[in-house]
Amino acid sequence: METIKDIINSDLHWDRESPASSESIEDFVSKSGLNLPGDYLEFLRLSNGGEGELPVDPYWFQIWPAEDVLEHNEEYQVKEILPGFFAFGSNGGGEMLAFDIRNQGSWRVYMIPFIPMDESDAQEVASDFLSFIQLFGIEGEDG
Repeated sequence: METIKDIINSDLHWDRESPASSESIEDFVSKSGLNLPGDYLEFLRLSNGGEGELPVDPYWFQIWPAEDVLEHNEEYQVKEILPGFFAFGSNGGGEMLAFDIRNQGSWRVYMIPFIPMDESDAQEVASDFLSFIQLFGIEGEDG
């Protein structure tokens, strides 16, 4: 089974960032009030954000740095408008990437349009964060 480290170090092309500091991650986790998925936190320890192609809609991802996630959730009013979700990135355009936090055991990854930001428009991208990052750097059919 592939680990987060295997995927981060793979030959797939996507833009990685420097690792997040332990302090940044601890602060982020503490302030989030969530028991965030271990795979996501491990990803941040190895690459504090990043972007690249996906073979599925939305065909591009941008994972926000740990220091920016809570601010973006607040700016977009995710908690108020989409109470069952927690945003961690976007496609760099009109869609956010978010965890479904209603069942924190699975942490499904969804794409949700910023406008109108309605739960009925949420589309599942991956069953969990590890499955999501296994798609990094793979060109989609429209790419």
